[in-house]
Amino acid sequence: MAMRSPLKDKKGITNVIGAILFVLAIVALTSIIAIVAAEYSSYVRSADYLSNLERERSSESLYFEYASGNPIRLNITNTCSSSIKITQIVVHNKTSNSLVINPIKEKSIPIVLNPGMTEYNYSIKDIDTATSNATIMIITSRGNAFIIVVEGGKVLFRS
Repeated sequence: MAMRSPLKDKKGITNVIGAILFVLAIVALTSIIAIVAAEYSSYVRSADYLSNLERERSSESLYFEYASGNPIRLNITNTCSSSIKITQIVVHNKTSNSLVINPIKEKSIPIVLNPGMTEYNYSIKDIDTATSNATIMIITSRGNAFIIVVEGGKVLFRS
C-alpha cells in the first residue's frame, strides 16, 4: 500500500478555504454595490424633491389689493399655478409698537388658495385704516414671506 503525501491533504484544505474566501468576497462586493446603489437612489430622490420644492417656492406669487373698510381689509389672490397655503400672518403695528401673530378672529389659519383663487375682505384686526402704520407679513408653508407696508390707510409697498 502506498503512503499518501501530507502535501496533498493540505492542498485540498487550501482549495476549500480559497473557495470560501472567494464566495465571501463576491457576497461582500455584491452587498457593497447594492448599498451604494440604494444610497445613490435615495440621494437622487432627495435632490429631486428639494429641486421641486425650490421651484414651487420660487414660483409662488400672491397679489394684494387694498379693500376699503376699518380695520384694514385685503383681497389676497393666488396668481401662480400651484396651491398656496398661508400658515401665518404677522403684523407689526408701528403706531402702537406691537407685534401680533395671526390676528384673525373670524377666519382660521391655514388659508389654502388654489390657483386664481381670491380671499376677499381679509380683515386684519386692531389696525385702524386712517391712522395706523403697519407692516404685514404673510408666510406660506413653503417658507415665502410676502410683505405689505401700510401707512395712514394707504398701501405703500407690497411684495
